[in-house]
Amino acid sequence: MILEANKPKRAKKDVPPELLAYESEIKTLAKKYGVITELFFPRTPTTDAISQAHPVSAPPFSTADRYATVLTEELCLVAELDASLPDHLCRIRNTNSFHDMFSQAMQSGRSDILYKLQDNTEEIFGLPKAHFTPSFARLEIPEIVQMLGVKNVGTPNQKFTMWFPFLFKNMRVDMRKPFMNWEPLGQILKAALWGKMSLAKGFVRRGGPKTNGRKWQVSAVTPGAIAWAATICLFVLSLDSEFPGCGIGQTSKINYYEGGTTVKPGSTGPMEDLSAEIDAAMAAMDAAALASDDDADHTTDESVPNPTTAGASSPSLSAAAPATVKSIQPVMSSEDPSTVVIPVAIPVAETTSTTISAPKSTRGRKGSRGKGRRTVK
Repeated sequence: MILEANKPKRAKKDVPPELLAYESEIKTLAKKYGVITELFFPRTPTTDAISQAHPVSAPPFSTADRYATVLTEELCLVAELDASLPDHLCRIRNTNSFHDMFSQAMQSGRSDILYKLQDNTEEIFGLPKAHFTPSFARLEIPEIVQMLGVKNVGTPNQKFTMWFPFLFKNMRVDMRKPFMNWEPLGQILKAALWGKMSLAKGFVRRGGPKTNGRKWQVSAVTPGAIAWAATICLFVLSLDSEFPGCGIGQTSKINYYEGGTTVKPGSTGPMEDLSAEIDAAMAAMDAAALASDDDADHTTDESVPNPTTAGASSPSLSAAAPATVKSIQPVMSSEDPSTVVIPVAIPVAETTSTTISAPKSTRGRKGSRGKGRRTVK
């Protein structure tokens, strides 16, 4: 007889056998989905599409038309999730047990990445690392206030915006050209995919376990990845010590969930210049670093099928040679116009800016909670 107090907190018998059989695969796919596709698990309060059996009838999710109505947005959210899963997981995607395991894995992966990003804040933002400790009063630093574009600092009317100045070139908000301050977004993605040491000056790969980028077989910058990087950038600059699983910052009251749904539509459409620059920031690392992996990221190799690589086939990541931003030419995917495949180094003339029309998301606002250390709550 086992005393109640000695029983494991997580009762394996309550988890369906098919989930236990695929637990490792589900967790790996969830962590990838949380960076490459969506920051939060799909919320479909209007249609309850997430509880519908696969397949969900939805319009193409790779165009801006998905944001036309609440109905199409929710259906496309689920269709996009299904596209990231192999068939044997699509069949159980509508179960509560799958929702719980997938959501928890997304939060765990996000927490791990945010924890490591703390060591790169000085390189990304050009400010002392001490400014980004959990208890530091960041709104007392004029540079951070300027980056965030906070209004009425220290008053009851203090207000943050998802389209904060740091996302724009020279910190001048121009909604025709969002995300043009591409370098910090590229650095955040680079650290998340290739490890925190990949941002170190003169870093050369010396072997080690696989990084997220290689485990997930990442070959392109996606709108979801850009939105993820922008939202994480806002969080790191904010007052919040933990990233909220519910989507609302405990201290700042920033609605990260709503913000992510606002930013992602802005990263779709004709993105030649933007994606070329972000791709270049990620590709302009030593070829040896791309061929092997970060020595501090992950100790296991959870190889899974890659049904969600957004876009057509791409040049080998290990073939990407060091290059400057303006010496990289993007390769637009014929299958998904919102995706730009990581290019090889090809000398080209400097390009001009492309106006990006940012459709407004109509997604719902409800969510769940989780825990973490200036990482995930």
